[in-house]
Amino acid sequence: MDRTHDTSTAHSTATGTGPADGAVLAAIRRHAVAILPDLRPADIVPERTLAELGLNSVDRSEVVTNVMDDLDVFVPITEFRQAMPVGDLVGLFERHR
Repeated sequence: MDRTHDTSTAHSTATGTGPADGAVLAAIRRHAVAILPDLRPADIVPERTLAELGLNSVDRSEVVTNVMDDLDVFVPITEFRQAMPVGDLVGLFERHR
């Protein structure tokens, strides 16, 4: 069974967003793993925060900036919360696409 598909399905159900968020989640995973190579993409699930996964504040800022660049979107800094779960982060990026 494909764990990536399971995670995407769980995310869609949990946040009520559509299938397009798979690209956003993939971008978050790609950039988080680039910063923390020991992190497995399958560990980056909607219910966990990037901090829980071991990314410090500078790392998290870099992930967010790189994802915004990839998606060609701008999300005002005031919309991000300190302990934002990945699923909420995906939804935030989706609203600004």
